[in-house]
Amino acid sequence: MAAAMRLPLWQRGQARMRERWGFDFNSPDALDRVRALVAEQPGDAERVLLHGSVLAMRGDNQSAEREVRRALELQPDLARAHTTLATLLVQQGARDEGLQEARRAAELDGADATVQYNLGLAEWAAGHRREANAAFTAAWHTLYGDVHGADRRPPWWRRIFRRGTVGTPQPPPPGNDTADSSSQ
Repeated sequence: MAAAMRLPLWQRGQARMRERWGFDFNSPDALDRVRALVAEQPGDAERVLLHGSVLAMRGDNQSAEREVRRALELQPDLARAHTTLATLLVQQGARDEGLQEARRAAELDGADATVQYNLGLAEWAAGHRREANAAFTAAWHTLYGDVHGADRRPPWWRRIFRRGTVGTPQPPPPGNDTADSSSQ
Protein backbone atom coordinates (compact mmCIF):
# COMPACT_ATOMS: atom_id res chain seq x y z
CA MET A 1 0.00 0.00 0.00
CA ALA A 2 2.76 2.46 0.90
CA ALA A 3 4.56 2.00 -2.40
CA ALA A 4 1.33 2.52 -4.31
CA MET A 5 0.84 5.94 -2.68
CA ARG A 6 4.31 7.34 -3.19
CA LEU A 7 3.85 8.54 -6.78
CA PRO A 8 0.30 9.92 -6.34
CA LEU A 9 1.42 11.89 -3.28
CA TRP A 10 4.42 13.24 -5.18
CA GLN A 11 2.27 14.23 -8.15
CA ARG A 12 -0.27 15.90 -5.89
CA GLY A 13 2.48 17.85 -4.14
CA GLN A 14 3.96 18.93 -7.46
CA ALA A 15 0.56 20.07 -8.74
CA ARG A 16 -0.11 22.05 -5.56
CA MET A 17 3.29 23.69 -5.80
CA ARG A 18 2.76 24.66 -9.46
CA GLU A 19 -0.68 26.02 -8.61
CA ARG A 20 0.48 28.10 -5.66
CA TRP A 21 3.98 29.16 -6.67
CA GLY A 22 4.06 28.73 -10.46
CA PHE A 23 6.84 26.12 -10.49
CA ASP A 24 7.62 22.71 -9.02
CA PHE A 25 10.59 20.79 -7.64
CA ASN A 26 11.62 19.65 -11.13
CA SER A 27 11.96 23.19 -12.48
CA PRO A 28 15.61 23.86 -13.29
CA ASP A 29 15.34 27.28 -11.65
CA ALA A 30 13.37 26.10 -8.59
CA LEU A 31 16.13 26.99 -6.13
CA ASP A 32 16.55 30.50 -7.56
CA ARG A 33 12.80 31.05 -7.59
CA VAL A 34 12.29 29.90 -4.02
CA ARG A 35 15.19 32.05 -2.82
CA ALA A 36 13.50 35.05 -4.45
CA LEU A 37 10.23 34.16 -2.71
CA VAL A 38 11.97 33.96 0.67
CA ALA A 39 13.77 37.26 0.02
CA GLU A 40 10.37 38.91 -0.59
CA GLN A 41 9.00 37.70 2.76
CA PRO A 42 11.74 36.21 4.97
CA GLY A 43 9.35 35.82 7.91
CA ASP A 44 6.90 33.60 5.98
CA ALA A 45 7.29 30.11 7.44
CA GLU A 46 5.74 28.43 4.39
CA ARG A 47 8.26 30.06 2.05
CA VAL A 48 11.13 29.10 4.35
CA LEU A 49 9.77 25.54 4.43
CA LEU A 50 9.52 25.55 0.63
CA HIS A 51 13.18 26.59 0.50
CA GLY A 52 14.09 23.71 2.79
CA SER A 53 12.09 21.27 0.66
CA VAL A 54 13.81 22.39 -2.55
CA LEU A 55 17.20 22.07 -0.85
CA ALA A 56 16.29 18.54 0.26
CA MET A 57 15.26 17.64 -3.30
CA ARG A 58 18.66 18.87 -4.46
CA GLY A 59 20.37 16.63 -1.90
CA ASP A 60 21.53 19.35 0.51
CA ASN A 61 19.95 17.79 3.60
CA GLN A 62 21.96 19.79 6.15
CA SER A 63 20.84 23.12 4.71
CA ALA A 64 17.35 21.72 4.25
CA GLU A 65 17.13 20.73 7.91
CA ARG A 66 18.35 24.17 8.97
CA GLU A 67 15.64 25.87 6.85
CA VAL A 68 12.89 23.53 8.06
CA ARG A 69 13.85 24.18 11.67
CA ARG A 70 13.79 27.91 10.91
CA ALA A 71 10.27 27.52 9.51
CA LEU A 72 9.26 25.82 12.76
CA GLU A 73 10.73 28.71 14.76
CA LEU A 74 8.55 31.06 12.72
CA GLN A 75 5.44 28.88 12.96
CA PRO A 76 5.70 26.04 15.51
CA ASP A 77 2.36 24.47 14.54
CA LEU A 78 3.13 24.06 10.83
CA ALA A 79 2.37 20.38 10.26
CA ARG A 80 4.13 20.28 6.88
CA ALA A 81 7.34 21.50 8.51
CA HIS A 82 7.13 18.81 11.19
CA THR A 83 6.55 16.08 8.59
CA THR A 84 9.38 17.36 6.38
CA LEU A 85 11.72 17.46 9.35
CA ALA A 86 10.62 13.94 10.30
CA THR A 87 11.54 12.68 6.84
CA LEU A 88 14.94 14.36 6.94
CA LEU A 89 15.70 13.00 10.41
CA VAL A 90 14.66 9.44 9.59
CA GLN A 91 16.81 9.55 6.44
CA GLN A 92 19.76 10.62 8.60
CA GLY A 93 19.16 7.75 11.03
CA ALA A 94 17.68 9.86 13.85
CA ARG A 95 14.63 7.59 14.05
CA ASP A 96 13.38 8.55 17.50
CA GLU A 97 13.47 12.28 16.84
CA GLY A 98 12.01 11.73 13.38
CA LEU A 99 9.17 9.66 14.81
CA GLN A 100 8.46 12.36 17.40
CA GLU A 101 8.24 14.99 14.63
CA ALA A 102 6.03 12.75 12.48
CA ARG A 103 3.66 12.15 15.38
CA ARG A 104 3.53 15.89 16.10
CA ALA A 105 2.65 16.56 12.44
CA ALA A 106 -0.17 14.00 12.64
CA GLU A 107 -1.48 15.66 15.81
CA LEU A 108 -1.57 18.98 13.99
CA ASP A 109 -3.04 17.78 10.69
CA GLY A 110 -4.06 14.13 10.70
CA ALA A 111 -6.25 14.67 7.63
CA ASP A 112 -3.25 15.35 5.37
CA ALA A 113 -2.33 12.26 3.35
CA THR A 114 1.34 13.25 3.14
CA VAL A 115 1.52 13.70 6.90
CA GLN A 116 -0.03 10.26 7.43
CA TYR A 117 2.24 8.66 4.82
CA ASN A 118 5.36 10.13 6.43
CA LEU A 119 4.11 9.03 9.84
CA GLY A 120 3.80 5.52 8.42
CA LEU A 121 7.38 5.64 7.15
CA ALA A 122 8.67 6.87 10.51
CA GLU A 123 6.68 4.25 12.43
CA TRP A 124 7.96 1.55 10.06
CA ALA A 125 11.57 2.71 10.48
CA ALA A 126 11.09 2.53 14.26
CA GLY A 127 9.82 -1.05 13.95
CA HIS A 128 6.20 -0.23 14.79
CA ARG A 129 4.51 -2.19 12.00
CA ARG A 130 0.93 -1.99 13.29
CA GLU A 131 1.12 1.80 13.76
CA ALA A 132 2.78 2.18 10.36
CA ASN A 133 0.02 0.22 8.66
CA ALA A 134 -2.63 2.30 10.42
CA ALA A 135 -0.98 5.51 9.18
CA PHE A 136 -0.66 4.14 5.62
CA THR A 137 -4.33 3.14 5.71
CA ALA A 138 -5.31 6.63 6.87
CA ALA A 139 -3.25 8.16 4.06
CA TRP A 140 -4.85 5.79 1.54
CA HIS A 141 -8.37 6.72 2.66
CA THR A 142 -7.51 10.40 2.51
CA LEU A 143 -6.16 10.04 -1.02
CA TYR A 144 -8.77 7.72 -2.45
CA GLY A 145 -11.67 7.94 -0.04
CA ASP A 146 -13.80 5.06 1.06
CA VAL A 147 -14.90 3.63 -2.25
CA HIS A 148 -18.61 2.83 -2.20
CA GLY A 149 -19.14 -0.89 -2.02
CA ALA A 150 -15.54 -1.59 -1.06
CA ASP A 151 -14.86 -4.77 0.85
CA ARG A 152 -14.53 -3.57 4.45
CA ARG A 153 -13.43 -6.91 5.88
CA PRO A 154 -9.90 -6.96 7.28
CA PRO A 155 -7.07 -7.67 4.80
CA TRP A 156 -6.36 -11.08 6.31
CA TRP A 157 -9.97 -12.12 5.62
CA ARG A 158 -9.79 -10.95 2.01
CA ARG A 159 -6.56 -12.93 1.47
CA ILE A 160 -8.16 -16.10 2.81
CA PHE A 161 -11.28 -15.49 0.74
CA ARG A 162 -9.20 -15.12 -2.45
CA ARG A 163 -7.54 -18.46 -1.79
CA GLY A 164 -10.93 -20.08 -1.53
CA THR A 165 -10.24 -21.80 1.78
CA VAL A 166 -12.70 -19.85 3.91
CA GLY A 167 -15.68 -17.80 2.94
CA THR A 168 -16.03 -19.21 -0.55
CA PRO A 169 -19.57 -20.38 -1.17
CA GLN A 170 -19.54 -24.14 -1.51
CA PRO A 171 -22.28 -26.22 -3.09
CA PRO A 172 -24.10 -28.53 -0.66
CA PRO A 173 -22.71 -32.06 -0.49
CA PRO A 174 -24.38 -34.58 -2.79
CA GLY A 175 -27.49 -36.16 -1.32
CA ASN A 176 -28.02 -33.29 1.12
CA ASP A 177 -31.49 -32.05 0.33
CA THR A 178 -32.31 -30.44 3.67
CA ALA A 179 -32.77 -27.06 2.00
CA ASP A 180 -35.28 -28.61 -0.43
CA SER A 181 -37.21 -30.48 2.31
CA SER A 182 -37.81 -27.30 4.32
CA SER A 183 -39.52 -25.58 1.42
CA GLN A 184 -42.00 -28.42 0.88
